[in-house]
Amino acid sequence: MDIIPFQYQGITIQESCWIDGKPYFTRRAIGKFLEAKNPYTYVRFIVNRNPHIKLFATRFNLNLVEGAKNVTRDVEVYDPIGLQLILMKSNLPKAIQYQVAVANLVCALMTDNLKPSKWTHKGDLVSSARQILSLPQGRKRAALVHDLAERDGVCIQTAYRRIQAATGRRLKTTKGKAIFRSDKGSTKYTGEKEKVFAYLKKHPGAKGAEIKRVLGVCISSSLINDWIRSSSLF
Repeated sequence: MDIIPFQYQGITIQESCWIDGKPYFTRRAIGKFLEAKNPYTYVRFIVNRNPHIKLFATRFNLNLVEGAKNVTRDVEVYDPIGLQLILMKSNLPKAIQYQVAVANLVCALMTDNLKPSKWTHKGDLVSSARQILSLPQGRKRAALVHDLAERDGVCIQTAYRRIQAATGRRLKTTKGKAIFRSDKGSTKYTGEKEKVFAYLKKHPGAKGAEIKRVLGVCISSSLINDWIRSSSLF
């Protein structure tokens, strides 16, 4: 299994792998993120003193870079809960910053003042695509693609294309065909859709960008263009 960097809202951890839609992190990478002098040994010490953290760890054969060589090793990696537990047990400056951030998050949750993260609106496409591609074809993967489309305000087809552009891979069905669907908006945005087609009656040939600008609707130009293309097929 290949190792890739993980990025999320300014946090970068150099060694991660996606397994069943969830990121896992190596000891070395967590230690480097914390800027420990001996990254691997430091995290091992924390885990050994707090064995419950191992409940959130697993082992995989990973392709690693050591020095100038590519090697494959059986490595213990930690899921997001394991990562957080390690950070909670550290007294290094970065860990303390994280602990304060979590305390503020819990406080916001308790006072009903929790705001959605920026990632829920417009996040790191590469991380999202890696998560999606780590899942087998099925409802869970389709749900993540739908969430990506909703968050970025694009149609399902465009979301799949963005995943392909970000990763160089195309999502496949069990029959080997590429999946491209354009069903986003078929039952949603009814009012906006009516406005779009009313405008098209008076301005045939208008495109998504123009219609969005003139009508001021809260939908993407690509979705409007999908509606136009779909209507032209009938």
